[in-house]
Amino acid sequence: MDRQISAFPEIKVEKVGCNLLVLIIDDDEVDFLSVKRLLIKAFSPDQIEVTWTRDPATVDLVAQLQSHDICFIDQNIGQLSGIDIIRRVTERGNITPMVLLTGVDDQQIDKKASEYGASDYLTKDELTPQLLNRVIRFSLAQKEHAKKLTKLAYTDGLTGLYNRIKFDQSLSFALSTVHRTNTFLALLIIDLDNFKSINDNYGHQAGDKVLADISQRLQRAVRKSDLVARLGGDEFAVIFTCYKHEEDILALKDKILAVFTDPISFEQQSLFCQASIGISVVTPQQSAPSVSEVVREADNALYQIKGQGKNACLFFNPLMRDALAKAADLERALTQAITNNELYLNFQPKVTVSDHKICGAEALLRWRNADGENIAPDTFIPVAERSRCILEIGRWVIEQTCRQMRDWLNQGIQIVPIAVNISPLQIEEQGFAAHILQTLEKYDISPHLLELEITETALMQSLCHVTESLNDLAQLGCRWSIDDFGTGYSSLSRLNVLPITKIKIDRSFIVDIETSKSSQKICNIIIALANTLDLTVVVEGIETLEQLHSLPLSSSDELQGYLFSRPLSAEALVTYLAENK
Repeated sequence: MDRQISAFPEIKVEKVGCNLLVLIIDDDEVDFLSVKRLLIKAFSPDQIEVTWTRDPATVDLVAQLQSHDICFIDQNIGQLSGIDIIRRVTERGNITPMVLLTGVDDQQIDKKASEYGASDYLTKDELTPQLLNRVIRFSLAQKEHAKKLTKLAYTDGLTGLYNRIKFDQSLSFALSTVHRTNTFLALLIIDLDNFKSINDNYGHQAGDKVLADISQRLQRAVRKSDLVARLGGDEFAVIFTCYKHEEDILALKDKILAVFTDPISFEQQSLFCQASIGISVVTPQQSAPSVSEVVREADNALYQIKGQGKNACLFFNPLMRDALAKAADLERALTQAITNNELYLNFQPKVTVSDHKICGAEALLRWRNADGENIAPDTFIPVAERSRCILEIGRWVIEQTCRQMRDWLNQGIQIVPIAVNISPLQIEEQGFAAHILQTLEKYDISPHLLELEITETALMQSLCHVTESLNDLAQLGCRWSIDDFGTGYSSLSRLNVLPITKIKIDRSFIVDIETSKSSQKICNIIIALANTLDLTVVVEGIETLEQLHSLPLSSSDELQGYLFSRPLSAEALVTYLAENK
């Protein structure tokens, strides 16, 4: 017998230890012992370890299968069906080979076993050591092939992390264990704050290096039992599981934030990449939430923290639901605002420093909803950006501005240039410059009468995308200005080559300029920079003469604020123009 057994091909198991781990699921001890004896005959005793599970309903079968190389399962286990068990564990991602054992040869069982994920189907009275040796060898070979396919299907090619498909499966499984194991679960959705600017300024190779390095750091920051996934683009997820105390999640959250502290080296450059994190925590007392509910909560927390000021994390709390429901209602209403003629423009004059005569105006978008309620721009503009309906609204603003200027000109009114705020999403949209040109031609408006304003942060974050549009429109005669200057971040070397004619000092520096030395210094630096680059300074938010006298402005610089005029309707602006000739 020994010579016969030694003639069997050897099994190579790629894991720590040399034993082949076999799980037998059978409620009949006699049958279990019979299969075990045959297995020991099929392999030398030091080559195999056999585990017996009598009642699969009492154990976490998927977890048990993951710790074994192959499983033999009886078709009839009390009230359970071996085929149904195979189907359930296969649906939960099991790839451990499962061989179905039955007392009779039944073609219907054979067919279902294959359909539901069994690696083989054997009748008990035909079992021999040779047959079991062959079945195990073939099943393990199939398992290795399945692992390779699984890796391709479930991992991200660039980072090696799990992808969205595997993330959804893993989160679903983790959620199903929270109540049973009496533990906490936390989901972190991570979004890189300035990844786009890295891609734009340093190229996609730099972006790929950042994603790969961040992925490795995230994996080092968590336990092996936790899961890190790349959901797509610059968005990651981490699933913390089986924590006994909620405080443990706080400590791990700090570890994740620390991932973004040190720079990433790329071609002798140090790239700093920060992140915003939204966190949803599932407690043992909760009724099991769905994957979509937990993801939505973490996403909502992420959205909130990005709106409050990036590079931080926020835990979801139930109070956010009301705010998010209101935001959803607002978004739905906003999509109908143009159709329902609820949007309109006001115009705030700008005057020169030298004589306070009107030299331009800024078109300001306003919204009075169907209930007659005025919605503040600070409330609806972020919603428009997030939903991307800012693209349609932006086109409407340009159209209305040019139409209004043509109406004034037809009345023989000598008008001033009108400035329009531009969203970075508009500039990145294909055909942005062409649309403005077509609108100017449609209403026969000279390009020098249209000024385009973009915020400093948006300009620098989208630099590669916007430069071409900036130059195209500047060559036509449109003038560009940087809005909210000093609140974002600028690369002065790039600022010098962009077709910018004006920079606007943000009102946040003006409100306390009489008492704040830091605000005075910042304003002085911006004004000196503008003088060096031959740019016009526009100061917004001027409400008192004392604020005006605190600024070392040139006579050609411009002023905007309640000291000179509040935003006016189109008709009121005509009166203002007449009074300020």
